[in-house]
Amino acid sequence: MVLVLYGVSYLLDYPPPPNAPAQYLELYVHVVLWIYATLSDTMCDHVVSATTTYALWHKIKDFFLANRDARFMILNRQYRNLKQGDLSVSEYARRLKLLTDALADIDHAVSEVDLTTQFLHGLDKRLDTIRVVLGDQGLPFDTVLSR
Repeated sequence: MVLVLYGVSYLLDYPPPPNAPAQYLELYVHVVLWIYATLSDTMCDHVVSATTTYALWHKIKDFFLANRDARFMILNRQYRNLKQGDLSVSEYARRLKLLTDALADIDHAVSEVDLTTQFLHGLDKRLDTIRVVLGDQGLPFDTVLSR
């Protein structure tokens, strides 16, 4: 968000051009230092060889996405098996939404229809009538949750 705010998010997407002007390279240095300042010591040790924002960002990204397949299996199983049980409806919805956000982070976004269907499917048996009524209307997740 900070990089977008300052209009320098392109520094993550492209390596510096050959013979880049000093002002351009100065931006790279500022962003590299800012990113390093936000990393844990362990992560800094992992990416210490990166000298441009492009290289640094891709090392961080590759590190976190290296276990994407295993992470997908775990998150997808948690998402599919989550039931309301003793949770309040809002807490159940919050946990379900956190799982969908985590799935989206590893490039496995959940569709609105799937989220709504999964939410209704996991509701406690006490809410069977609501599940049937809302399930037939094709409403978005936020609307179903509010009702």
